[in-house]
Amino acid sequence: MNRMIRTALFAGTALAAVATGMPQQAAAQSITPGFFGSLSGWYYFSSGHDRTSYYKTNYKGASHPDDGWGGKAYLGYRFSGPFDVAFGVQGSKLSKNEENFPEGVATTKAWYWAADAELGYNTQVNGLAVRLFGGLRYAQFKHRNKFGSNDGSSTFFYKGYNSDYWGIGPRIGTDFSTRIGSSNFSIFGDVAGSVLFGKLDNKHTYTGYGSETDKSSQTVWNLEGQLGVAYEVAPGVNIGAGYRAEYWNGTAPRKFFWDDSLDHKGSADRFMHGPFVRVSYNFGAPPAMPAMAAPPPTGQPAMSKKSFIVFFDFDKSNITAEAQKTINDAAATAKSGNAAQVTLTGHTDRSGSEQYNLALSLRRAEAVKAAMIKQGVPASLIVVVGKGESQPLVPTADGVREPQNRRVEIVI
Repeated sequence: MNRMIRTALFAGTALAAVATGMPQQAAAQSITPGFFGSLSGWYYFSSGHDRTSYYKTNYKGASHPDDGWGGKAYLGYRFSGPFDVAFGVQGSKLSKNEENFPEGVATTKAWYWAADAELGYNTQVNGLAVRLFGGLRYAQFKHRNKFGSNDGSSTFFYKGYNSDYWGIGPRIGTDFSTRIGSSNFSIFGDVAGSVLFGKLDNKHTYTGYGSETDKSSQTVWNLEGQLGVAYEVAPGVNIGAGYRAEYWNGTAPRKFFWDDSLDHKGSADRFMHGPFVRVSYNFGAPPAMPAMAAPPPTGQPAMSKKSFIVFFDFDKSNITAEAQKTINDAAATAKSGNAAQVTLTGHTDRSGSEQYNLALSLRRAEAVKAAMIKQGVPASLIVVVGKGESQPLVPTADGVREPQNRRVEIVI
């Protein structure tokens, strides 16, 4: 089981490492200042590998919660530098699981919610947009357990057991995103872990004898991860789907019956996993234009520049065969002439909205950047700029699909 947990939770990290090693095939997602966030929903096929045991004289039975639904709302703001702040709220409701045994029936249901506050650091590694974060998590996890006769009578001395946990503690993790080639598709994922310090309250209920509560300090380890594929339906707006898993250690008792002769100590774990869908958004501003190089000192010749133009099909950012020939020539020039800087400026025609065209021009420039890196041009020399429809090569009326305006200008 531990092997299964590690595989499910850290698959995202492994894929991130693979993507980092393939910069030629992946253009990075843009990291720009502004608000970002997401709304997610999921369904869990399994909600616990540890069962809480019930005792009655010589009888022993066990149960854990069943499948359930969950979701998360997430909102953050990225500053002009690499840092951001973000807040999230998530939770799941695990449906009642009923298990019949020779002497009775056991039922268990549960739910939890958690709130997070994060400080993030953003960077790009070989075409991979990576965010490292740390912060705090507060969580509550509640279980409701019952035990009774199969015939519905209340003849059993033991009747029910409620377990309520709350805890707060540090949380660290990473998330990543990388575009698949020059398409609108991207791969994303995240892995996070928390250590929660809190209390576990257990309330025992007895037929005809009322109830009794015991409380204890409890440290809970919480791990979660997910991996998915997204499609950009509009500039900065993506819809995605994938698979996620959560592991909560110690949020419920492993055994219970209020009898000192029985070992009722220990805790049960919850391992939940299932598919999810997500809508994410990034309302960041477009990246600032690169600063103009200072003029050479008096008496020294100005640096020479060479220009190339790569054209694109309508509403596309993929590199055509003809465009690749131009990129090969530009890359050869950059390498042979000891280029100090390579500026890639993306443009679009005037069909479509300004916001969409701005994002499309950036994707085109990023596609050319990935192609030039593949040809051996150092990524550190390349500057990417998006102009959208603001600077057409051929002036047209709004809405006109002019092929010569769909371009990336390469200046070396």
